[in-house]
Amino acid sequence: MSKTRTLYRPVGLKEAELILASHCSAFPPRLPDQPIFYPVMNAEYARQIARDWNTPDAGSGYAGFVTAFDVAADHLSRFTVRTVGNSLHQELWVPAEDLATFNRHIQGPVRFTEAWYGAEYRGPATPLGPLESQLRALLDQSADTLPRLQELLQANTAACLFNFAWWSSTPAAAQGLEPSDHLRLLDRIREAWVALYPTWPLPASGANRHTAAQ
Repeated sequence: MSKTRTLYRPVGLKEAELILASHCSAFPPRLPDQPIFYPVMNAEYARQIARDWNTPDAGSGYAGFVTAFDVAADHLSRFTVRTVGNSLHQELWVPAEDLATFNRHIQGPVRFTEAWYGAEYRGPATPLGPLESQLRALLDQSADTLPRLQELLQANTAACLFNFAWWSSTPAAAQGLEPSDHLRLLDRIREAWVALYPTWPLPASGANRHTAAQ
């Protein structure tokens, strides 16, 4: 296997859902007014954008997700790395017309590693109901059995992947749960998720408005 380099990209909720629709294998085509695709060269820069730019932005769904992905190093060498601020702020500039080929050189899945949320985040559409009651719905509908929980996660993959860090970092009482039920259900979801999607990690929670309340 050829050598790879790990790149990072901060994305909002809509782009995150499009990545998931590709089975975490590719980034969606650029829009007509987006001539460049900009992955960044380090996780800290991606984290800054996800936290500071995506979470207050309605177009991002008031959320920022850090993605990490591995690309064949020899393919990367044909693109320019630009420094757009200090030495931390390095971006790889990929022309939009080259993105489809770039996607084909991604090795392994695009991984969602961190999630950051603004106060107005509501998450993707799901039959589980409003964000604050989704864990309660999973508990009630699964009867706390692993096979049924796996069925629910498969039917609500986007909600679980993109909301799990919110569920984890939001106090149990705000979600209609006892702390013991909250922790047990989160552990069960992790167990069920790994069995279903072993190469798609659930993202870790970034510091957000709920952290101080825990």
